[in-house]
Amino acid sequence: MTARETAERHAQDVADGNFDRLMQDFAANALNEVMELGGPPQPTTKWEILSEEPDEGAVRFHVRYSNESTALELETRWEEFDGVWKITKVTKVAP
Repeated sequence: MTARETAERHAQDVADGNFDRLMQDFAANALNEVMELGGPPQPTTKWEILSEEPDEGAVRFHVRYSNESTALELETRWEEFDGVWKITKVTKVAP
Protein backbone atom coordinates (compact mmCIF):
# COMPACT_ATOMS: atom_id res chain seq x y z
CA MET A 1 0.00 0.00 0.00
CA THR A 2 1.11 3.54 -0.66
CA ALA A 3 1.10 6.20 2.05
CA ARG A 4 -2.03 7.72 0.45
CA GLU A 5 -3.85 4.38 0.34
CA THR A 6 -2.93 3.73 3.97
CA ALA A 7 -4.08 7.21 5.06
CA GLU A 8 -7.38 6.74 3.22
CA ARG A 9 -7.91 3.30 4.78
CA HIS A 10 -7.08 4.78 8.20
CA ALA A 11 -9.58 7.63 7.76
CA GLN A 12 -12.28 5.15 6.74
CA ASP A 13 -11.44 3.05 9.80
CA VAL A 14 -12.05 6.17 11.92
CA ALA A 15 -15.48 6.64 10.31
CA ASP A 16 -16.27 2.92 10.64
CA GLY A 17 -15.16 2.78 14.28
CA ASN A 18 -12.56 0.09 13.51
CA PHE A 19 -10.41 1.04 16.50
CA ASP A 20 -8.38 -2.17 16.63
CA ARG A 21 -7.02 -1.65 13.12
CA LEU A 22 -6.60 2.12 13.24
CA MET A 23 -4.65 1.94 16.54
CA GLN A 24 -2.07 -0.21 14.78
CA ASP A 25 -1.33 2.69 12.43
CA PHE A 26 0.21 4.82 15.19
CA ALA A 27 3.80 4.83 16.35
CA ALA A 28 3.84 5.05 20.17
CA ASN A 29 4.63 8.76 20.37
CA ALA A 30 1.90 9.68 17.85
CA LEU A 31 -0.67 7.62 19.74
CA ASN A 32 -0.01 9.75 22.81
CA GLU A 33 -0.38 12.92 20.72
CA VAL A 34 -3.76 11.93 19.31
CA MET A 35 -5.01 10.86 22.75
CA GLU A 36 -4.17 14.33 24.09
CA LEU A 37 -6.23 15.89 21.28
CA GLY A 38 -9.29 13.91 22.28
CA GLY A 39 -9.81 12.28 18.91
CA PRO A 40 -12.15 13.02 16.01
CA PRO A 41 -15.87 13.89 16.29
CA GLN A 42 -18.12 11.09 17.46
CA PRO A 43 -19.54 9.74 15.35
CA THR A 44 -17.30 10.62 12.44
CA THR A 45 -19.51 10.44 9.38
CA LYS A 46 -17.23 12.04 6.79
CA TRP A 47 -13.51 12.39 6.14
CA GLU A 48 -11.52 14.19 3.48
CA ILE A 49 -7.81 14.39 2.73
CA LEU A 50 -7.27 18.08 2.01
CA SER A 51 -3.59 17.93 1.08
CA GLU A 52 -0.61 15.60 0.73
CA GLU A 53 3.01 16.72 0.88
CA PRO A 54 6.29 14.78 0.81
CA ASP A 55 8.45 15.43 3.89
CA GLU A 56 12.02 14.03 3.78
CA GLY A 57 11.06 10.42 3.06
CA ALA A 58 7.78 10.71 4.93
CA VAL A 59 4.40 12.04 3.79
CA ARG A 60 2.22 14.64 5.55
CA PHE A 61 -1.56 14.59 5.13
CA HIS A 62 -4.01 17.31 6.16
CA VAL A 63 -7.20 15.41 7.01
CA ARG A 64 -10.64 16.70 7.98
CA TYR A 65 -12.92 14.46 10.07
CA SER A 66 -16.49 15.63 10.59
CA ASN A 67 -20.13 14.95 11.34
CA GLU A 68 -23.20 17.17 10.99
CA SER A 69 -22.28 19.42 13.92
CA THR A 70 -18.50 19.50 14.33
CA ALA A 71 -15.18 18.92 12.59
CA LEU A 72 -11.53 18.35 13.42
CA GLU A 73 -8.61 18.91 11.06
CA LEU A 74 -5.33 17.16 11.69
CA GLU A 75 -1.96 17.02 10.04
CA THR A 76 -0.56 13.51 10.22
CA ARG A 77 2.99 12.58 9.31
CA TRP A 78 3.43 9.04 7.98
CA GLU A 79 6.72 7.16 7.78
CA GLU A 80 7.40 3.73 6.33
CA PHE A 81 8.90 1.05 8.59
CA ASP A 82 9.72 -2.31 7.00
CA GLY A 83 7.09 -1.75 4.31
CA VAL A 84 4.38 -0.57 6.73
CA TRP A 85 3.24 3.06 6.91
CA LYS A 86 2.83 4.43 10.46
CA ILE A 87 1.70 7.78 11.82
CA THR A 88 4.65 9.34 13.62
CA LYS A 89 3.26 12.80 14.38
CA VAL A 90 -0.21 14.30 14.83
CA THR A 91 -0.94 18.02 14.99
CA LYS A 92 -4.29 19.76 15.28
CA VAL A 93 -4.76 22.20 12.37
CA ALA A 94 -8.27 23.59 12.92
CA PRO A 95 -11.32 23.06 15.13
